[in-house]
Amino acid sequence: MRRAGDLALRPWTLRDADQVLSAFADPAIRHYAGNLYDTAADAERFVTSRSRSWDDGTGASWAITAAATRTVLGHVGLHEMDPGLELAMVGYWLLPRARGRGVMTVALDAVSAFGFGRLGLHRIELAHAVENEVSCLVAVRTGYSYEGTLRHAMRYPVDGRWSDEHLHARLATD
Repeated sequence: MRRAGDLALRPWTLRDADQVLSAFADPAIRHYAGNLYDTAADAERFVTSRSRSWDDGTGASWAITAAATRTVLGHVGLHEMDPGLELAMVGYWLLPRARGRGVMTVALDAVSAFGFGRLGLHRIELAHAVENEVSCLVAVRTGYSYEGTLRHAMRYPVDGRWSDEHLHARLATD
């Protein structure tokens, strides 16, 4: 478990499946989610895939929790990791009870430091829907520089819409 201020970052467990279901019932999370998890089996698949990505080296994901209570507040993870290119993408979401308090800024800073330090990454990319101003603010606050707009780079499953995405990135040398 990694501590970051009043937060703790820990691997997901099957005991967290109900929190995943709760998260993906939230309209804001559903609107920007690349995958939807609507059943207990889906939630278990989310958790087990996060564990598997640690094992096969393709990702590293954490449940963001309140350090004192261990209450799940959200998710942050590195995915599409390529050790040869020293590159990964980062993704995240927060439950409504954690929004507006700087939780993701602290968590993303901690995960970025882990990626550059322990995992030896050189570049971490972050993409978000252009209209998602909150994600853009998180990216900028954590040192992810805006690099451009990716046209129709994401198709969101909740409504099938194609979305232009802002690309941000942070380098180990930043």
